[in-house]
Amino acid sequence: MFLSFFLIISIKKELGAMTKYYNELVYYVQRMIGDKEKSTDIIQETYLKTLEKSKTMQIKNERAFLYKVARNLVVDKVRKREKLPKVIFEEAEHFIPKKEQPEEIALINSREDDIKTIIENLPLRSKQAFVLHIMKGYSRKKISEIMGISVNAVQKHITRGITKVKEQIDLDEWELYD
Repeated sequence: MFLSFFLIISIKKELGAMTKYYNELVYYVQRMIGDKEKSTDIIQETYLKTLEKSKTMQIKNERAFLYKVARNLVVDKVRKREKLPKVIFEEAEHFIPKKEQPEEIALINSREDDIKTIIENLPLRSKQAFVLHIMKGYSRKKISEIMGISVNAVQKHITRGITKVKEQIDLDEWELYD
């Protein structure tokens, strides 16, 4: 199944936030059938069916719904004896992306707590500049106005904060994931 570029754009507009699951859905289906090209076709069909259903019913858990539709489409294609090179494995049915696995969530939460502690232990001015810039997104100029110091002094405090956080992370020898 090949969808035109304009149809895909139209689907993305109507489905909005649900398109963020596209890559993980392709990977999910690819693990079941072993063919990336056919996987993308199945996921396109998944989004079309989801779009149709979303017009007649409210989808509460978008991610779960998309996975279910994708899995059903693969099963349907196997039943129709379409040439799909792999058999569906039980593990694929229960696949959870790494970032959603309990161990990974606990590790991320622990690291967040560690980073909060590191930031809390920064010198007061460095902590203020670091939090305002890195965590709240203020510009250096705005921070200089808030703190009543020069932009160069703000930069110095931000750099010190970043350096201290990096040093502590390096000391703890964290493995950082994307």
